[in-house]
Amino acid sequence: MEILLDVAIILLAMALVAVSYLAYRKSHLRATLYLTLAFLLFAFKKAVEISAEGGAIERDLGLIVDFLEVLVLLLFFLALWRR
Repeated sequence: MEILLDVAIILLAMALVAVSYLAYRKSHLRATLYLTLAFLLFAFKKAVEISAEGGAIERDLGLIVDFLEVLVLLLFFLALWRR
């Protein structure tokens, strides 16, 4: 059941990547580009977590996941930043 939720999260994140990329192509706003990258990194982070559960990646997993979370939050912050 947990793996199904993880796959659903990845699929939703990839759908949000597509929607935010289409919004970027229409508007050329930098904020939508940051959102696109943030959703892409979020999907990648979840894929790393899934592969770690399967035993594919074990070394330094916590550091990788934490670093990706910081990058995602930084991109969300940049997307919301108003000058």
